[in-house]
This record gives sequence, C-alpha cells and structure tokens, in this order.
Amino acid sequence: MKQLLRFAAVGVVNTGLGYAVIFACMYLAGLDAVASNVFGYAVGLVASYVLNRTYTFRSAAAAPGEIVRFVSIFLLAYLANLGALLLLIHRVGMHEGGAQLLAGVVYFGLSFMLNKYYVFAVNRAGTAGR
Repeated sequence: MKQLLRFAAVGVVNTGLGYAVIFACMYLAGLDAVASNVFGYAVGLVASYVLNRTYTFRSAAAAPGEIVRFVSIFLLAYLANLGALLLLIHRVGMHEGGAQLLAGVVYFGLSFMLNKYYVFAVNRAGTAGR
C-alpha cells in the first residue's frame, strides 16, 4: 500500500511539473502548444522515472534497461488508456468526462502493476525485470 501511495504522489508531482513546463514554454518562451506539450511530457516522463526509481521502488538495478522498460510500459499504459477511453465513449455510450476518469484508472492501475512487477522488479539473481 505504501508503494501505491508513493506512486500516486509521484504522479501528482510529475503531472504538476509537466504542466508547469508546458505553460512556461507557451507563455514565457513563446513556443506553440504542440512543442510546449512535447517538452512538458518529456520533462514529466523523466521526473516520473527518476522519482519512481529512487522514491517509490528504490531500485538499484542498472538504469539503461530500466529506462527502456519504463518508456515501453508508459506507452503500453497510454494505449490501454486510449483504448478504454474510446471503448467507453463509442461502445458503452458513457459521457466523455466520466470515460476520461475511468480510462485514467486503467492507466494508473496498469502502470503501477507493470512498473512494480516488471520495470523495477529485481529477482534473486539481482537482475531487473526478468
């Protein structure tokens, strides 16, 4: 339960940081919305990896392999989120706002489980993610 709460706290921090970068790029640096979004998400993704590695899961494994797994899981969880969103809106007929919330739960749950048991998992031999 403690890891789940830490994971959620890291999510709040990296989301806030990502939005801060997005708005700083748009309103202080004069970048367009798309470029600002790319920079914000990149910063948020890096912050998420570093904080989850050090704070949530306290990993000591080699970082290069973890980074590849982390980005892969991020993409997989995002695609699951998008799939759930589209399913809920177009097949179930759910209101878009409610669908966003439920799809977010799918993203959060899948991301936590895969980060815990795949990205930052260390087996008895000391190798990560296997």
